[in-house]
Amino acid sequence: MDSLSEDDFSCPVCIEIFKAPVVLSCSHSVCKECLQQFWRTKETQECPVCRRLSRHEPPLNLVLQNLCESFLKERKESRSSGSEELCSSHSEKLKLFCLEDKQPVCLVCFTSQQHDNHKFRPISEVVSSYKEELNTALKSLQEKLTHGETMKGQFEETVEHIKSQAEHTKRQIKQQFEKLHQFLRDEEEATITALREEEEQKKQMMKEKLEEFNRHISALSQSIKDMEEMMKASDVCFLKVSDLLSDPECSSRVQISSQPDPQTPSGALIHVPRYLGNLSFRVWKKMQDIVQNSESDFLILNVLPESRSHHSRINRRLLEL
Repeated sequence: MDSLSEDDFSCPVCIEIFKAPVVLSCSHSVCKECLQQFWRTKETQECPVCRRLSRHEPPLNLVLQNLCESFLKERKESRSSGSEELCSSHSEKLKLFCLEDKQPVCLVCFTSQQHDNHKFRPISEVVSSYKEELNTALKSLQEKLTHGETMKGQFEETVEHIKSQAEHTKRQIKQQFEKLHQFLRDEEEATITALREEEEQKKQMMKEKLEEFNRHISALSQSIKDMEEMMKASDVCFLKVSDLLSDPECSSRVQISSQPDPQTPSGALIHVPRYLGNLSFRVWKKMQDIVQNSESDFLILNVLPESRSHHSRINRRLLEL
């Protein structure tokens, strides 16, 4: 089989590998379909090769058919093993490229009716042109790949930077809010301390007033007791006792009833508005002074626009309280 060429298995009419070959009386073999078409054209049963008449229906050439099938099988296996590409129709080497059909063809295809008036170029020439175009496109893709890898690296760095920014900003936020929380705790403690001091002052003042009331009530009770004793005495004794009313000490006792009662002092109650009136506003004003005097806050408010808006939100929330 290795010593035989493709020509040995080609039909002399269609120049392709035999399909259902028949053998004529002159020993020439032709594809059955090709022979029938030839006879219909000539209207005589003669051999397409030697023109010798054939009087009988030619039999199928089984030996040649088997050889052709074996040849086609070997060619197919040869193609799959990476050998040189051959024309699928004529098993010839592909040497030309059809510009109209955009496919490689063999020399037999070049002369066939299928490619009439088509333009052809040598495969090597077309491949060289195509490779030049592909090389240009390849360089462009390689540049894009390099640029893409660079951008990817930058994006990955940006992701890491974002994470670092977020962690740093988170720490700053916690520090800033801790300052605000500490300030509020201090303000709360200072306000409660002032309230407690005023409470002690007012309680001491009221304690002194209570002592004064106790003395006043004690004096009234004693005067009432003395007068009740005078009222129980006999008439003579009563008159004698009445003479004693001129005595300054007795007169002072009687005059106690005409003295005004002790009054609740002004400002005795806790001044609640002093502590609750505009509490949020007063704390907010102090907080503003702290924020403005804080260098870290100044840097954050000037470097990060979102921090400025965050600071504004804090102000609004404090004013709403």
